[in-house]
Amino acid sequence: MTITAQKTAMALATGLLLATSAFAQTAPSVTLYGRLELGIESANDGALTKTMLQNFASRFGIKGERGISSDLTAMFQVETGIAPDETGLSKTLASRNSFVGLKSNSLGSVLVGTYDSPLKSLDAGGFAGTLYGEGEAMEVIIHGKGTKTAGSNFDNVHTRQTNNLVYISPKFADMVVKASYSADEAQSTTTNQPLYAASLEWNNGTYNAGIATQSKAVSDKTFAMTATKFTLGAKMDNLSGAIVVSSLDNQAPLAVNARKTTNTLFVVNYVDGAMTYKFNYGMSGESASNAADDLTMLALEAAYALDKNTILFGSYAQIANNSKGKGTFTNADNFPATGVAGNDPSAITLGMRYVF
Repeated sequence: MTITAQKTAMALATGLLLATSAFAQTAPSVTLYGRLELGIESANDGALTKTMLQNFASRFGIKGERGISSDLTAMFQVETGIAPDETGLSKTLASRNSFVGLKSNSLGSVLVGTYDSPLKSLDAGGFAGTLYGEGEAMEVIIHGKGTKTAGSNFDNVHTRQTNNLVYISPKFADMVVKASYSADEAQSTTTNQPLYAASLEWNNGTYNAGIATQSKAVSDKTFAMTATKFTLGAKMDNLSGAIVVSSLDNQAPLAVNARKTTNTLFVVNYVDGAMTYKFNYGMSGESASNAADDLTMLALEAAYALDKNTILFGSYAQIANNSKGKGTFTNADNFPATGVAGNDPSAITLGMRYVF
């Protein structure tokens, strides 16, 4: 073989090697995304009615992936809550789900950063938390924010965790397992409260069932929280719905401070062309015998899709508190808190959601 032929063969071999390496990896993809949701609202805290321009969990994010091999992908996401209606109310950068991780088609995904716990993300296949604006009842009813008795500490079950290590399994036999461990970086000589959570969800496209549990240890005189959540969901033609039940226990070190509550949420959605009609009704039980802090929540909504990204909606929502209850809405940035126990807040909203 001549020297020229040898050089040509070496060049071809080098080119093939580089091409093979290029096929093993894919070019990184980066996506900008977000949601803007604003509404004009007649908001009543049970005593005073205000007209307000509300922001409902608007957010902006950037996410990306890079294929490392045929089975392994690196990924990242940085998501931040924003308030387009007012200056100074946008949240700290990466205040929402923000992480770096690896995804394997055969082994599952591992994420580290700020991320919803498996208990929070369990939503009956997407059929439970469907209402917009103030009508969304998952936080108020199921995650315990509506129970405001002093010492209940149920806000701890709002479970977007920082310092979170999360595993999400591949789908097998229509089931997905999630598990998370949130480290306690505030640990001291007397307090150490890491949080553990796990869920199992079965979904065959028509029916859905799931269970999740979450536990934060009691340490010294500090409140903790144990939570269990069950979901059932179904979709048949234009009709879908869900039933969600939760049990919350604040794990108080002193019996006098012990609070437990059982909560139930019913959701129905009906699609008629571009219109979707939604209804939910939730109940939170007393946190202790004769605590009189139980409540119910009712919401009705009609939403019209101008296209797949733009939705107009109108809704009515009301919370009925028992004599010592102070439950209030949580989805808007500025809904006036219920100041007097037993008052019943309500909201009438006309809003728009734009997803990009």
